[in-house]
Amino acid sequence: MPPRAIAMLTAPTSPPLWRNISFILMWSSVAASGFGDRIVQLAGWQLTGIDLPDSEPARITAGITFFFMLPYVIFGLIGGWLADTLPRKWLMLFCDETRALILLLAFIILPVTVTGAIPGDHHWKVYMIVFATGTLAAIFNPAKSAVIPQIVKTPQLQAANAIVLGIAVIASMIGFKVGDWIIEHQSVRKGLLYAFMCFSISGLFFAFLKVRNRPTTSMDNRSEGQIKRLIQAARYIRRHRSVLLLIVQSVAFWAAAHLFLNAIGVLCNQNYGIERTELRSKIAEMYMVIGFGMLASAFWVAWISTRRESTWLALSSLLMAGVFMFLLAINRSYAVGLALGFAAGFFGNTAMIVVIALTQSITPNYIRGRVFGVRDIVITITAVVVDFTIWRLPGSNVWIIPTLFATAILLAGSSAVGLTLELTRGPMPNRAANLFWRLVRIYVLVWHRLRWIDRHHIPSDGPVILASNHTTGLDPFLMQAACLRRIRWLMLTDYRSRWATPLWYAIEPITLDRTANNLSRIREVVQVLGEGQLVGLFPEGSLQRTLRDLKPFQPGLSMIAQRAHASIVPTWISGTPKRHHMIWHFLQPSCCTIRFGKPFQPDPTMKHDQVMEELRKRMIDLSNDDKGNKSSEGE
Repeated sequence: MPPRAIAMLTAPTSPPLWRNISFILMWSSVAASGFGDRIVQLAGWQLTGIDLPDSEPARITAGITFFFMLPYVIFGLIGGWLADTLPRKWLMLFCDETRALILLLAFIILPVTVTGAIPGDHHWKVYMIVFATGTLAAIFNPAKSAVIPQIVKTPQLQAANAIVLGIAVIASMIGFKVGDWIIEHQSVRKGLLYAFMCFSISGLFFAFLKVRNRPTTSMDNRSEGQIKRLIQAARYIRRHRSVLLLIVQSVAFWAAAHLFLNAIGVLCNQNYGIERTELRSKIAEMYMVIGFGMLASAFWVAWISTRRESTWLALSSLLMAGVFMFLLAINRSYAVGLALGFAAGFFGNTAMIVVIALTQSITPNYIRGRVFGVRDIVITITAVVVDFTIWRLPGSNVWIIPTLFATAILLAGSSAVGLTLELTRGPMPNRAANLFWRLVRIYVLVWHRLRWIDRHHIPSDGPVILASNHTTGLDPFLMQAACLRRIRWLMLTDYRSRWATPLWYAIEPITLDRTANNLSRIREVVQVLGEGQLVGLFPEGSLQRTLRDLKPFQPGLSMIAQRAHASIVPTWISGTPKRHHMIWHFLQPSCCTIRFGKPFQPDPTMKHDQVMEELRKRMIDLSNDDKGNKSSEGE
């Protein structure tokens, strides 16, 4: 056995994350930093006069966001280089403690006024403070992402990243609420003092991290240069249309998102009639509700837990995000606006989580990091350009709502077109059938957690018979969802109900008359197979329902396969609901698995009972493989 395998077998089990002191310190520090960032943002709004009678809320929020995001464009690559060059925990400590000193300096030098706003000729001080904190955040974030694998075990990475992301969102939402209360009931300068304390404490946490040694980077890799690596990634993106489209989609969404976030102040003031003295509080409250929507979407996507049909989910979520942005642009009630903001945050974040997962899944590992580096830079530049335009272009209070209105229509319209094309594309012979196939896949992948194994055993063309055990009425839907060819199912005319006419039109089953003799039934199936189609059969002839033992096979399948020269693919279904009534087969959630065996073509000289016995043996082997696999998973 290789030494590495021995080490893995003898390695002690990783302690849970809640017992990992370094990880607790890590997410606690991230929470404190996120809390402090929101106070800085609120203080920036107040100091530049967001609640003054003649102010333009969109320009103020955009200006603060612009100066916070601009360092990510300028120093993002430098932050990555520093994270790979210097000790990461000390780099993070330096960033947080320096941010604390900057906010202490702001507390000292910024002039004190009754309203909390400072004169216009002092606004540059606010912008420079925000720019400095943004610069340190741009250096801090790559080090944070890179250090997590050094303080948790590899199997815990996904959970660790999810916790850090969730804690950051929650801390930001709390920061908006608590920071607004501090500024409202105490002062802006007190808010800056509290932010100073947050960064001071969070920075000290990093001194106590126990960081495992990271692999040393070769001089060849260091000398390659970040710019050259990004150029290579850009060339890869240009050659791969799917990755390019996903990045374009992300860029368009984040441009719309920054427009939307900067329009909230104008919506609150003009559409909802919020007084200027309450404007900062209401904007912060709306931001917080949008954050709750984003947090809820993270749980929703985690519950779905499938990457299949992700394109459909991303496009439908973008469509709904555009719809709710449109409704926000025409809405006149603040309470309704909060609900619409939650929905916009929910669907927008759902779309972006899915797009990120799609980009990760289709990009090779050797270049994935660089592709995401290019993606993040392009998105950040786009966001900075949008914020700069809103900040510097006069009359933003006048044109930003019509622009939001038009952007929402464009986002929803383009997503609707893409969604229509996606839903009506597939292996079925017509658009209606493809739509049915997509909806069935979504249903069984989410509700029944369907997974399939060895689907490549199904021949891509030619006459094929899928022969499966028959557990529930759900089986045909599971098999068609897993198969990339249309399955022509055998069914008796007695079961072809009129109310399901659209379904029969979509799947085009082979209907057999119960009163017809066996020879005429076989002739019809052989004719369909002779056209090179795929036929689905259940040799048992009836449902198992609550049992999972193979019943005796009905005659005829072997004769059909031999006459049509068709390959037989043995199939085994497991995990379906064990309920007697068929309605519960569809309503009860489950975790279903389909195993496809290797195809075999019966020799014309074989007797029919020999063919059926061979098929039965192969199906039992698949059943044993399934039980053995589940047993090993349980261990």
